[in-house]
Amino acid sequence: MIRYKILTTIAIFLCSVSVYAQMPVLKVNGANDNKETVKLKKLDIDVQITGNIATTVMTMTFYNSSDRILEGELTFPMPEGVSVSRYALDINGKMREAVPVEKAKATEVFESIERRRVDPGLLEKVEGNNFRTRIYPLPAKGSRTVIIGYEEELNFGNADALRYHLPLAYSQPIEDFSLKTTVFESVLKPELSEQPDGSFIFKATGNTYVAEIHKTNYQPKNGLNIDLPKKSSLPEVQMQKASTGYYFLVNVFPKVQSMPRKWSNKMGLIWDSSLSGLQRDVKKELALLDLIIQQKQNLTIQLGLLNNGFKIAGTFEIKNGNWEILKQKLNGITYDGGTNFSALTSRDFSADEYLFFSDGLSTFGKNTVALTKPIHCINSSLKADYSTLKYISLKTGGQFINLNAISTADAFKRLSKINLQFLGIKNGPDVRQTYPSMHVNINGQFSLAGILNGLNTDFILQFGYGNTVVTEQPIRLNATEHTLTSIDISRVWAQKKIAEMDIQYETNKDDISVLSKQFGLVTRNTSLIVLENLDDYLRYDIAPPAELRSAYDIALKQRGKEMMERKANLLSAAFAKTTELKTWWNTDFSLVKPKIKKGGYPTPVVEEIMSTPVADAQADMVSAPPPPPVSRNDKSIQENRLELSGANSDRKMLAESVVIGNAQRAQKRSSVSQFKEDNQPRIVTAEFKSDKDYMKNLVGKTDSAYQAYLKIRPNYITTPMFYFDVANWFYQQKDSVKALTILSNIADLDLENTDLFKTLAYKLKQTGNYKAEIFITQKILQWRPMDAQSYRDYALALADDGLYQKALDNLYKVLTQSYNAQIANRDQGIEEIIISEINNLIAQHGKKLNTSGIDKKLILVFPVDVRVVLNWNKNDTDIDLWVTDPNGEKCFYSNPKTQIGGRISNDFTSGYGPEQFMVKKAIKGSYKIEVNYFGDSQFTISGPTTVTAEIYTRYGTGKEQRKVIVLPLYADNKKGNLVGEFSF
Repeated sequence: MIRYKILTTIAIFLCSVSVYAQMPVLKVNGANDNKETVKLKKLDIDVQITGNIATTVMTMTFYNSSDRILEGELTFPMPEGVSVSRYALDINGKMREAVPVEKAKATEVFESIERRRVDPGLLEKVEGNNFRTRIYPLPAKGSRTVIIGYEEELNFGNADALRYHLPLAYSQPIEDFSLKTTVFESVLKPELSEQPDGSFIFKATGNTYVAEIHKTNYQPKNGLNIDLPKKSSLPEVQMQKASTGYYFLVNVFPKVQSMPRKWSNKMGLIWDSSLSGLQRDVKKELALLDLIIQQKQNLTIQLGLLNNGFKIAGTFEIKNGNWEILKQKLNGITYDGGTNFSALTSRDFSADEYLFFSDGLSTFGKNTVALTKPIHCINSSLKADYSTLKYISLKTGGQFINLNAISTADAFKRLSKINLQFLGIKNGPDVRQTYPSMHVNINGQFSLAGILNGLNTDFILQFGYGNTVVTEQPIRLNATEHTLTSIDISRVWAQKKIAEMDIQYETNKDDISVLSKQFGLVTRNTSLIVLENLDDYLRYDIAPPAELRSAYDIALKQRGKEMMERKANLLSAAFAKTTELKTWWNTDFSLVKPKIKKGGYPTPVVEEIMSTPVADAQADMVSAPPPPPVSRNDKSIQENRLELSGANSDRKMLAESVVIGNAQRAQKRSSVSQFKEDNQPRIVTAEFKSDKDYMKNLVGKTDSAYQAYLKIRPNYITTPMFYFDVANWFYQQKDSVKALTILSNIADLDLENTDLFKTLAYKLKQTGNYKAEIFITQKILQWRPMDAQSYRDYALALADDGLYQKALDNLYKVLTQSYNAQIANRDQGIEEIIISEINNLIAQHGKKLNTSGIDKKLILVFPVDVRVVLNWNKNDTDIDLWVTDPNGEKCFYSNPKTQIGGRISNDFTSGYGPEQFMVKKAIKGSYKIEVNYFGDSQFTISGPTTVTAEIYTRYGTGKEQRKVIVLPLYADNKKGNLVGEFSF
């Protein structure tokens, strides 16, 4: 099953309250270039508003007009503080509700079931407050229906009204469109400041107002804006019965005025100039900055630009509100690179207070800012990490402003005053778990959720400045007086609690997981999943929705755990592999007589390094003999491999080694050799260059080439390999600063994309950017803890940066983690690579390491003359490592052991690899390294499959040398790709 992804834009739905959001993007796996392959055929939207809570439920039916089964992936932003609470997918013609599961487990289960071509559905939260749903299959000439639902609190859109907003900017007519909005218990009639068309009007039945339309082949002209006037200052109370006591939500409208803010004379302006800055509303941001400057008139502003690094961009003296020079500077900013908040420190950038314009997404470094003075964080991007921005503001005593939710004028009003704050509650012994529980700013309206232990109670809300109370609001809760609402107040309460805990996510992540699973909310570490049948819920130990729960409980009682996926670690296999390696290492292969082909003679040994130019090296390589037959279950795979193996590629390839030639070896960062230079084995690698058309624009000096890159970038702005290729060119020109900025853009292209981040990690390793490599591999481990390779990549990044103990501990985790049967089968043989790397660390740094936690049966000394290890960035991919020795014998998947003692590890036909070649005692001569791209079952936004090859000599001796090569492979070239050669 080979599926190809392209980017297909369909204006589908969303977003919500007070947020003028863009429509999400649907990526369809398997679609062709026709953007109408998958259409939104039917859309039903139901909105219910009670008090300040709105519940929105959208039922969407997608139609696949192609003759192929497709897979859909929909990513969309949600407004601040809002989480998806309902997800359902049609299974066998009936809607099935999703259930909450730990995020990593949900991903693991989804991918496992998807391979069986059945019908899983997954909805997950990715970086920031962005959500993604994956649907498979979208049947040929068929439909799938999805339900998405969420609750949210409404905030004031103007002085006296709450506002609900729903964008309806669909790019194409919808065959069957319906929209219904119900406002319950409203004393005043709701007002429509924007509506789809003139027929959408509210009609009253008592205090309930209903508006609805039903259209065919309809494309709305406008979005939906509902203003809900709140003239009364009386508290609004909603209650919901619980197993013990009641959940409650109180909405109040404090009238006390805030105090004016006195802006500092010395201000720091932090401007996020990363690639994602192109998605911000800079015009709105500059308008807000202008209002601040015009109020202050005279001040000093120091400008700092933040992307993958940080630099001071000038100090500007503002006189009489004239800031034209600064404005020109901001309008001329080049947005380029990833984002690294941790690059920002007060060492070179001190001020009395700061304005920080950013989306809060730190994609290339930790999201912490080492500043202590007040930071006012301003966001205007639709894809944002609200929690990070809130935390930075809260920690430093600043304010957070979301320009998506309010106008520039209202944002200025909030910033130009010290807001009235909620300080806490008094005399409330019968209420508990009230949120917010910390000081928060009040802007005319405030809501508190909590749990009432009994039937009724009284307490007091306190408001003021700092720790000084200036006004109080008495609240009475009485289950017999207040009408119990049909709104799910418990989920609103849970959402408020999670939003507060999420500000310090790492501290609270376990509690967030428990809460989100109980209330069915999608969070950073909890997803919603739909499975096809009862056996799948049993197999993966996932409690099903209500319709299957009874049968599940009965089956679970009868079968116990026998249906669940088996979990096992790799230790027993590692013990066996260690014994095998010991036997191999102790074998004297020099006693084995070489077999000479009938009618042939031994190949002459080349003892000196090749003098042939690198570009022509392939033509002089020794051709390997045809491989012997392979043993595969799939006959077609056998035939294709036999046809493809042994062939060499004459295509220009894309890669670069850390060290190229002897002259550069001393200048580059690599393992220090204690051998004399003349005694070191010599490694030659090609200086790979891209043959893409856009590379023709990169000529001359790097400054002019950078301007050429910026000029052509709009045509390739979402193409990862564009940044990879261009960055590679700048590295070759020795401009590592521009190269790293361009390369780091890859981190900003897509949210939580493992394929992209693996490619980025490989290149960071190759170029010696080890701290960034640690950050990127740690992110991958966070997203995919179910993969052994995630721990390995992170461990090797730690070792690159000299953190050897942490590296050793994480390598050992690869062997002690539990894996499901599918993943364990996929990664069978990885223990050989891990054993080699554990023992290499011990050989080099044993005196500094605590090895008490490592099973002694795994520790052995086996240095080797040659080691080559290969891994790649995509799952479900078959890559092969070939090494041809001076005798002309090729070591590869069907000839894993050679006569001179070369051995290759298990052949990984799916997953991420790795594959490893070793020889204990290298004979004299030239060794050729090739990579064969057999194929994959996916082609995603992340571009071609990228491999990294590490070539070691004197491995495990403490005197090794290493070269790292990163090579993108394309599906149209399934022959041997030359990586390089080394000679002894």
